[in-house]
Amino acid sequence: MGGRFDPAPPVVFSRLRFHYRQLIQTGTQPRRMVFSVIKMLVVNRICDPCSKLALLEWLESVQYGENEPPSYHHLLRAMDRLIRIKEAAEPLIARKLLSETEGLDLVFYDITSTSFEGERSLVEDDFRRYGYSRDHRPDRRQVVVGMVMTREGIPLCHHVFHGNTVDKATVAAVVKDLKERFNLSRVVFVGDRGMLSDSNLEMILGAEVGFIVAHPLRKNAHAAEVIGNLKKGFTGEGGQEQYQEEVREAVRFVVAYAPEIAAETRKNRQERLKKADIRIREAEQKLANPSGRGRAPTLQGTYGRIRDYLRDRNLMNLYDIDLAGVKLTVKKNRKALNWEETIDGMLVLETTDLELPAEEIVRRYKELAEIERGWRTLKSSLLLRPVYHWTEPRIRAHIFICVLALQLERWMRNRLKTVSVRKALQSLQHIKVGELTVNGKKTLMATRPTPEQRELLQRLKVKPIPARFEQDGRVV
Repeated sequence: MGGRFDPAPPVVFSRLRFHYRQLIQTGTQPRRMVFSVIKMLVVNRICDPCSKLALLEWLESVQYGENEPPSYHHLLRAMDRLIRIKEAAEPLIARKLLSETEGLDLVFYDITSTSFEGERSLVEDDFRRYGYSRDHRPDRRQVVVGMVMTREGIPLCHHVFHGNTVDKATVAAVVKDLKERFNLSRVVFVGDRGMLSDSNLEMILGAEVGFIVAHPLRKNAHAAEVIGNLKKGFTGEGGQEQYQEEVREAVRFVVAYAPEIAAETRKNRQERLKKADIRIREAEQKLANPSGRGRAPTLQGTYGRIRDYLRDRNLMNLYDIDLAGVKLTVKKNRKALNWEETIDGMLVLETTDLELPAEEIVRRYKELAEIERGWRTLKSSLLLRPVYHWTEPRIRAHIFICVLALQLERWMRNRLKTVSVRKALQSLQHIKVGELTVNGKKTLMATRPTPEQRELLQRLKVKPIPARFEQDGRVV
């Protein structure tokens, strides 16, 4: 009798009764091998994300509990199959996921970008292009990814756009897709006003989809007018968030004001302004009275250093800097400062919903933060980047695999409730699973789970793992 025992999570994931079998029901016939490989790629993203080549080494170091390990060629073929069925598969998976929730009345939309190392390109019309980088890497080619999420934080679908696509240009296609491919009749679209042009809002209204959008508070005529009309209704007393609203034709503006956040924001700004004033005075004094040691500061150099300091600390709009002839003038912009004090702690929302209480409108918008956490999970835990592929179909397939992994992670989180996915994985690591050969026959066995581990497995609806060994490996 012989065998090797490894941590259980890969086997646990392989036994999850999740909804990826929908992926193989979209073609002319089910393809079990393809389904198995896709599931393996998704499981790897959660357990130990790596390149497709490294995944083959990972499979040699763990007990996965499925068929014989695939070849690299099988992995690539599965990815090619996956991206071909994406349009048909996403609604099927979403339907299964939504059957376990309270229904779908809100969808949250946001976009991000993912960059690529190197300049290599296999086609002339490469969809990896230079554009506004949310990775702070404007020197790299990128693609833009838009994701639609439910209020539970589960991805409903995603879209991949050319790297130079601007935010506003993505919305029309996404709303059209939600109406046609997902057949959503009553749903509210939640996003930031920066990605919704006036024509986009008209299109959303024309599609009979509601919306809740936040307006930027600076250099925005709508926000300035609404705040000007409603600000007198707010008091700086108490810690409770306060609400005012204004109805205009078919839309409603809701303004929220949080006194505690306003006070904290104001205090933080005053501290940053105090430090900036000290830095500006020091620079002006060095310019007026050079020390005599080293190179004397120049007017242009001092101007540049002050601008750089203010820009790096997001204070440029609060100062007026003028370089005229041989004179440098730096003074606070009182109009901008007064406006900052006015909008401290404020949030301006525009919505088509004329009936829900203002507090509920604000609460629904704030759930948009869930999609931002989803992006962080996608980029950190699930390693959306780096991307080790060069052709458009494979890049799209890689992103789809990462989104499927995020779906699985969020589904697990909702099942586990009070226990995080990361903590559950750490606990399940202590279960050891191995394939033993007894009298020439291979048998999958596991160490006996603790009550805590058994509870986790039950919450995840994992098929029972044969428990034949105690924790010390002794046969029971």
